[in-house]
Amino acid sequence: MTEPMKKPPIAESPLSVVLMARALDSDTSVSLRAWKSHLDRMKRPYEILLIQESRPEIMPEPVDSDVRVFSCSHTDGFRTAVNDAIQAAQHPLLVLCPCDRQYSPVDLAKLLGAIDKVDLVAGYRLGGQAPPLRVLLDLAINVICRILVGLPMTQRLTWLGGHGWDRRWIARWIFGVRVTDPECAFLLARRGIFKRIPIQSGGPFLATEILAKANHLTCLLAEVPVTWNPPSHPLHDAISFGGDAQKVFLAPDFGPYPIN
Repeated sequence: MTEPMKKPPIAESPLSVVLMARALDSDTSVSLRAWKSHLDRMKRPYEILLIQESRPEIMPEPVDSDVRVFSCSHTDGFRTAVNDAIQAAQHPLLVLCPCDRQYSPVDLAKLLGAIDKVDLVAGYRLGGQAPPLRVLLDLAINVICRILVGLPMTQRLTWLGGHGWDRRWIARWIFGVRVTDPECAFLLARRGIFKRIPIQSGGPFLATEILAKANHLTCLLAEVPVTWNPPSHPLHDAISFGGDAQKVFLAPDFGPYPIN
């Protein structure tokens, strides 16, 4: 089997950081300050592109003038604003992350540590211990796999609980996204891959769409563990996972998409 083509080193390159902020989330300003502080300590060029959801009844908090803001409405979701931010980004590496305290900027180092060999690095949320019945079931499946196929089952890296299992099943078996946590919205990518990955999702399917399209385009993917705090509000509650998944499945858009 031929070795995959080596990628040019990129881990030390400047960063374009796209942060997605909910209008209802009071942690936006705290998260934004944390990202700026961490990026300053990295001593490399960077830019922050903030996607800020707007609602008529909520006045958005002011942000620093060096942060570029892309507004989006609650009903339309992040779709157009994410595409606009990606088109406006200037640096070779693109980070995508919610602008709340779900994920820590400190974990960016883990993603950067894997990017030189791949096109996209996905985080996976470190979860708790699987319940005893699930552990026994995994053990039984592992034994069956060894007997029938001669190969062990892949070790479970995290336990995200029963909530969302249907979405993870759809991501894995309908869209072929065989990563540990397809809904983790903490991603690092070579910005150039988005020339063929225009975003069609405005809600919780967004991360899965990016991974599914990157996988379909034979991009090389890696995954690393990241710490996670459950959010006080979902990433977007006006747009369903199923609605965006159906749209991408029935009419996937692969560009070409203008990237500078």
